Amino acid sequence: MKLLMITRKVDKDDGLAGFTFNWVNKIGSQVEKLTVVCLEKGDIEGLHKNIKIFSVRGKKINNVFLRKIKDFFIFQKLVFKNIRKINGIFCHMNPEYTISVWPQAKLFNKKIVSWYAHKQITLRLRLLEKMADKILTPSKESFRLKSKKIKITGHGIDIEKFKPSENKSQNDIFSIISVGRISPTKNLETLIKAINVLVNKKNIKDINLKIIGEPGLKNHETYFESLKEMVEKMNLQSYIKFIGSIPNKLIPEKLTVSDIFINLSNTGSVDKAILEAMSSEVIPITSNVAFNNILKQELLTKQHNHEMLAQKIINIKNKSREDKEILQKNLRKIVTENHNLNNLVAKIVKSFN
Repeated sequence: MKLLMITRKVDKDDGLAGFTFNWVNKIGSQVEKLTVVCLEKGDIEGLHKNIKIFSVRGKKINNVFLRKIKDFFIFQKLVFKNIRKINGIFCHMNPEYTISVWPQAKLFNKKIVSWYAHKQITLRLRLLEKMADKILTPSKESFRLKSKKIKITGHGIDIEKFKPSENKSQNDIFSIISVGRISPTKNLETLIKAINVLVNKKNIKDINLKIIGEPGLKNHETYFESLKEMVEKMNLQSYIKFIGSIPNKLIPEKLTVSDIFINLSNTGSVDKAILEAMSSEVIPITSNVAFNNILKQELLTKQHNHEMLAQKIINIKNKSREDKEILQKNLRKIVTENHNLNNLVAKIVKSFN
């Protein structure tokens, strides 16, 4: 089978899109040839030889309107160049890819399989539902339109990459980690307030928090500055560190030296970052309602409730080593059985049969 995949970025060093590199490589290992058209590409060293990457963007154009026009025509040219050589088209994430490729797909009678994982319903998503032949989504919360085309597949976590450390040492410091884009939707102020409760009210000093990520948009810089000011005002500089963005390939080693992973986003869909932590046997605490039927109550907290979050952290911290290990093994089992990248890739390829 020969497939065309459309995605935003292929770059194994990218802090946010780095996981796509693994998806591309895994899909490529299961087909005769994989052609990828992406908006941007970075470090692609290590891809299988049967994978070809074409990037839409070359020289940077500052004018947004002109850039979008140029992107559109280069995209159509790249699709036209390759579409007669492939059996089907896999559109990854953004509805725009399905919409943009649909005319040529219909002209050349090529099947479109689209992946979508977000609670948001837009006009573009409604168009995707009409244009795609099949829709793959990790959970029922991740695609909220009714459609007979939907197949719930689970997420695609690389369990060989996100795995527990064989030599994890017992540290005197209880390590908490948060990974993701810094934006108001991540509700990081609640996490900082919870650490303030632990350190300054409960007098728990043997903890630290690492926040990995950076603002994704310029208008989120103000939010980021407000978080740093909050840390200083609460005298938490010794306990909370902003690490910035790091390459996706380095995330696993940061996870494996952590005790708890905190995610307070309100996406309402099954968050990949939480599953990566679970696969690494790092205990998550989240306010994401999509995990209400996945995680036990002890790992669920409420939005904007820093007192509850602080107590949840204390409860996990005080668990015996044996109880923690049982919980960690069960968390990884959930991912290996239901959100395994190898299984997802098999489902993606099978959907073109």
